[in-house]
Order: sequence, then C-alpha cells, then structure tokens
Amino acid sequence: MFTQTYMKKILFITYSVFSFFVFALLGRGYAATYAYVSNSYDNTVSVIHTSDNTVTTTVDVGEWPYGVAVSPDGEYIYVANGGDDTVSVIRTSDNTVTASITVGSSPGGIAVSPDCAYVYVSNNDDNEVSVIQTSSNKVIATINVGMWPEGLTVNPSGEYVYVVNTGDDSLSVIQTRDNTVVEVINVGGWPYGVAVSPSGNHIYVSNTGDNTVSVIRAYNNTVMSTIKVGTRPIGISVTPDGEYVYVATSRDNKVSVIRTSDNTVVAAIKVGEWPWGLAMTPNGEYVYVSSIADDTVSVIRTVDNFVTTAITVGADPYSFGNFIANTPDDIKWVDTVVGDQQIGIRGKRGVTSIESVESVDPNTVSDTANRPGSMPWGLISFRLTVDSPGDKAEVIIYFPDAAGSNASWHKYDSINGWQDYADHARFSPDRRSVTVELQDGGYGDADGTANGIIIDPSGLGSASSSESESNGGGGGGCFIATAAHGTR
Repeated sequence: MFTQTYMKKILFITYSVFSFFVFALLGRGYAATYAYVSNSYDNTVSVIHTSDNTVTTTVDVGEWPYGVAVSPDGEYIYVANGGDDTVSVIRTSDNTVTASITVGSSPGGIAVSPDCAYVYVSNNDDNEVSVIQTSSNKVIATINVGMWPEGLTVNPSGEYVYVVNTGDDSLSVIQTRDNTVVEVINVGGWPYGVAVSPSGNHIYVSNTGDNTVSVIRAYNNTVMSTIKVGTRPIGISVTPDGEYVYVATSRDNKVSVIRTSDNTVVAAIKVGEWPWGLAMTPNGEYVYVSSIADDTVSVIRTVDNFVTTAITVGADPYSFGNFIANTPDDIKWVDTVVGDQQIGIRGKRGVTSIESVESVDPNTVSDTANRPGSMPWGLISFRLTVDSPGDKAEVIIYFPDAAGSNASWHKYDSINGWQDYADHARFSPDRRSVTVELQDGGYGDADGTANGIIIDPSGLGSASSSESESNGGGGGGCFIATAAHGTR
C-alpha cells in the first residue's frame, strides 16, 4: 500500500510539472485600464480600452443609465439607471451584468466605499441615499438627505459620504458608521458634482447655478474658498497627487483646471459639445470627458492639458461619476474541454504568480468514488507560487454563468481522491465566481509538500449520481498517467 500511494504521488507531481511546461501558454493574463461610459439614450455602457482608446464592447444595462462607479479593486462596475430605478452590476472580468438591484426613485450619483463593502446611491426624486451591501447586492439602509440629491462621493478613509443636494444648495455629510447625516453645509447655487482630495482634507463641489466651485475644509466642514469657473460646471475630479481639480463646464464646451495650491483656474480646455461626466485614470495621466451633445469622449493628457483624441460612443453619454477602472492584472483564462466555455482565475491574496492553468475532462479520471455526477466545466488544474513555503493563498475563479444553487466546489488528487471542498470555498452573491482558500503543503495543495508551489485540480460540481459512482475503477486517473508517461 505504501508503495502504491507513493507512486501515485510521484505520478501526480510529474504530471503537474509536465503541465507547467505544456500548458503555461494556455492562460492569458492582462493588465489594463478601462473606461465604462453610460449611454443614457441607448441603455448601454461603452467599454473603452484606455491603452488605445478603442471601444472593446458594449454592455446592455437598465433604462437611462446615468451615474457610474467602479469598485476600488476593479472587479465590478455599478451603474445607476434613472429610468427604471435600478443599479446594474457589471463584472469586469467578462463584462457581464451579474445583478440588477432595485433602489429609490431616479437614482443618479453613485460611489463605492474604499473597502468595496458598500455602494451609495442618490435617489433624486426621493431625497434619499440607498446603501447597498455588496456581499448580498441588497439595500440595507435608506438615508434621508436634502432636496434632489445628485453627485456623491466617499472620503478615502470610508468614514464619510458627501452628497450634493441640488434643490437646496447644500452638501450633506453622512457618517458611514451609523448611516446618519452629521452635518449640512451650504454651498453655491444649484450644486451638482462633488469630489474629495486624495488626502481627504478638502471637498470640491461644482455649482451649476452660479458657475463656481466651493472648496470645503473637511476637518470642520466649512467653505474656505469659492472659485469662478466656466459656465454650468458638472463633472469634477481631483488628480491623484491632489494638485489639480478638473471640472467639466457644460455650456461652454470646456474643462476648467484649478490649481489647488492657490485655488486659481490655470487652464480652460476645449472638448466636445456639452461635456458632462468627467473621470481620471488612476495614474492621473489622462482625464476622460463625456459629451452628451456629440456622443463623444474627449481624452485630455494632463501633463500639457492637450486633447489627444475624441472617441465616439453611444447616444447621450452622461457617465456621471468615477467611470474608470484599473482591472485586476493577473487574470488567466482557459478554454474548457467540457462545455466549451472560458474559466478565469486570479490571485487574490498571498499569490506570487499563477504559472499555468489547464482544463481537464473529469471523465478521464478513472477513480469515480465520490466524483460529482455533473461538472459543467470540468476540472481546472492550476499551478501557483507563494512567497514562502507553507504560506496560505486565495484565488478567485470566474465562471461563464452562475453556478447552480446546489452546486459546490470539488477537488481531486491522486492521494485523497475526490473531495467536497466547501469548507475552503466561498461563492460570490451572484454565484458567478468562487474564492478558494489554499495552503502550500496543506489543504488544497495536491503535491502535499510545503515547497512554495501549490497545485490544485478542482471544479464546480453537483451531487454524485449512482451512474457516475458505479463505474468503479481506481488508481490515479488516465490523464495523470498519460501526462507522466506519454501516449502509446
């Protein structure tokens, strides 16, 4: 028995090393920044690849999409649909809508907390803010604010949400700890957009009624300066270094640039017709401005405030809010041999690199004891590295469709056979991904050795059927033997 078990382990390790060399090219990773522009008249979102400023896809969302927010981890985009009172949730790994959440009436402004745990939505007709818990995609609180709330943002610490109240010329300060309004600040006429500095020390509000920007000192919630800008300022954003504020002035087709050191306008940049939404790339190199009258997005290079290009998108691209995301940079994809789909995998915690990923047909494993009766996308076998031997790690595996309610995560290795891995797998609320916990040399590591390398063949499966269990057999599975010894 000892010899047989030992040989199984050797065969599996040999197979895994073989897989690393043969299948490393099957995974394809990407590192990119995308702009998600809501086209209100079309009920779509245009996805722009910022590296070449091309529209790579168009996503159907709810009615009259308006406000857009990105999760700080880049995994999800939240779109407020003012026409049907919903928020669409777009998963960036495959640009699919994974949820539609009902909120208040005429949602507009939207923002995500720094820890990605909550989404805040201003409901213009209700004078309220809805608080969405991202783990469940459900509204868990509703907060009364001022009249006709529009733009809102969360400060960098996540302690406060700032909400512009267009109807009563004020800014509500929400304390996130208990979702209560702790301050109301009077600002300029008909305020619309709001942004906070990276330090959290200053808040900037665009006032469309009197063509100004109010600068608020955050520690005591007082207006310290009022800056005259172009006509009808709307979208507003601060550079990552906090040195400049960019404001889209809709009626003069320009963007005003404010230098924060002395709160003076240092440039006015000509863009498209009727600019509305404005967002900045995370590195601060470019500003994207959506213009609703000519259906374009102007790209401003911040080093010299030069418009490098104008991108044609859908009809009426309001795109109000922070609509630019740094998507995860280490997703690898593989075409499944079962189901003819694509599965993605990304290191979430403790992963140095994902070196290879392979799709395996579970029917090639001759050991059928405890094997799930149905595995819609087969087994995904991957090899990853961690910093030090014995380290723990987490990976996220993305599915082409939602997992069934009765499905769970299963593993296979030639030493322990088929195992239900539910104790170390957490499904996302929409069941379109699973986070799998692993430990080098421990649970989830098929080679059983603390060597800085984790090998994991696993997959989605439902309860075993009697037919699948009756096929008998035993041993390590023909795909392992073939990989180790070659075909004959």
